Amino acid sequence: MNTINQKEWDKMLLKYKFAKTMLEAELEILLKEHEYRTGTNPVEHIKSRLKSEESILKKLENKGKAKTVENVEKHIHDIVGFRIVCSFLSDVYDIVNIIKSSKNFKIKEENDYIKNPKDTGYSSYHLNILIPIPLEQKLKYVEAEIQIRTVAMDFWASLEHKLQYKLPKDIPVYLERELLSCSNEIKIIDAKMQHLYDIVKKYTQKK
Repeated sequence: MNTINQKEWDKMLLKYKFAKTMLEAELEILLKEHEYRTGTNPVEHIKSRLKSEESILKKLENKGKAKTVENVEKHIHDIVGFRIVCSFLSDVYDIVNIIKSSKNFKIKEENDYIKNPKDTGYSSYHLNILIPIPLEQKLKYVEAEIQIRTVAMDFWASLEHKLQYKLPKDIPVYLERELLSCSNEIKIIDAKMQHLYDIVKKYTQKK
């Protein structure tokens, strides 16, 4: 087991703390500007977190990687995590475009698990971004993960997470099937709610 130098570890965590603070501020500005310009706010709520030291080291262990600062930065992509929850499918893609419009960070990777869900039924839109952080008179890019999903998708993901937490071993096959079935039903509900929302918007625009 490798021992991480405490000074290097603290310096690394400081970068991620700065990145979380900067991303919170940037998202607030982007979303407020969008609301001012369009009169609409697509966000229901936002949650953010900094992964704990225990969780970081556990994830490295699960990946079979030595416990070094270099491996943390190379293999752990969600130390800074944001979850943006909205009401409708169209809101998800509006938020994606709002985030992409920012000039203050770079998009490293994106995965549309709504159009291409995971085998488990998991649906969400993921953006991995690089945030420039000034530290010791140098500019460092720090990675953060943003998950964007509807309220219904978030409900499903929360349930799946709790089941995985309660069951330390693999989830039984019948539970996997039920989760997948619920995911399919949620897709139908999201599509119906989007349809109703589109009708409401048409009536609103006519007034």
